[in-house]
Amino acid sequence: MERAIEAAIALVDDPCSIAAQAPLNVIELGLIRAWRLADNGHVHVTVSPTAPSCVLIASIAEGIEGRLRAVEGVTDVQVHIDTETVWLPQMMTAEGRARLEQRRARSRTSVPVRPRQWEAGR
Repeated sequence: MERAIEAAIALVDDPCSIAAQAPLNVIELGLIRAWRLADNGHVHVTVSPTAPSCVLIASIAEGIEGRLRAVEGVTDVQVHIDTETVWLPQMMTAEGRARLEQRRARSRTSVPVRPRQWEAGR
């Protein structure tokens, strides 16, 4: 059941990464602080926003809850939003960092930006 729970959490994508056309799920992005499964089927998840001003963290928590409720054997879900932990890029998984770097590399080739191209005389 643990694999099913982790797979369900991984189905929740970060909305901002989708908007930036570099979709990463909440595990890849490093937003999941912890999760645990109790003997009675209750799942407790702790999630952190990438920034204190994140207005979409509630919808991320709602997405996690919805995906977990669909897992067979899960009887209850509690998602705690951790506003104390400061997210850092180092919290991303290696897979998440690799996917983000691949997306950035594609962006640089499709939209080359020359340094200081906006300054007069260039």
